[in-house]
Amino acid sequence: MSPKSRLPALALVVLGLAAILAPAVLQGATPDPTEILKKMDEVTSGYADQEMDVDLVIGDVDGTKKTYGMMVWQQGEKRLVRFTSGEIKGMATLIDGDRMYVFMPGFKKIRRIAAHNMQQSFAGSDFSNADMATIAWADDYDVTLEQETATEWLLRGKPKPGKNIEYASVVLHVAKDGYFQNSVDYFNDKGEKVKEFEGRNMQAWGSVKRFQLLITRDPRTGHNTEMRLKTFKVNQGLTDDHFTKRQLQWGGK
Repeated sequence: MSPKSRLPALALVVLGLAAILAPAVLQGATPDPTEILKKMDEVTSGYADQEMDVDLVIGDVDGTKKTYGMMVWQQGEKRLVRFTSGEIKGMATLIDGDRMYVFMPGFKKIRRIAAHNMQQSFAGSDFSNADMATIAWADDYDVTLEQETATEWLLRGKPKPGKNIEYASVVLHVAKDGYFQNSVDYFNDKGEKVKEFEGRNMQAWGSVKRFQLLITRDPRTGHNTEMRLKTFKVNQGLTDDHFTKRQLQWGGK
């Protein structure tokens, strides 16, 4: 067989090997960072609705702590938070997309949180109002893959143009096993870390896995906040009527 006649046969062998090897190569390829972020959002919030019973524990720099009980309901971009114990019992917050409302039982009035107040602390905790309003990270941040370890993807996120976000950048640690949001580091425009978030004690709540403990802290002061999950339910059949200003004021009666 002449060298020229061997070429088609050799090409077929190469193509055959490529067809065999291609799936393995693709299988081990790193997903697109944006797709990782969207998958993380889906794992976190991709249910018809969610219901949580939570203890919010605020730790001051002097070691003292305050504990508030609260119920949290979520449906799509809507979230209702109602305090059930502690000195702010009866206070409630409604998040509806980019709008946030608060009901103060002492004044018996609902007021809307202005955009310039979204960076303020939520009930004295290390979560800001904007943090509580964040449901889909992929809507707010453009991400790149900063690092990959054996167990995590580290995504560097920067606010999308036009988004009024208090952080210049974030680094999200996303678990390869399950796409869980293991932790987040928040940075200001000087590159200083201003907030840390981490999840601990992964547990099964029925068919769904969730961290039982969420910790947020200010590394500059030591001030910290814990969210201790007591119950977690999904797909409870909540309706739009549960996420209205009327429900905000009267739902706790």
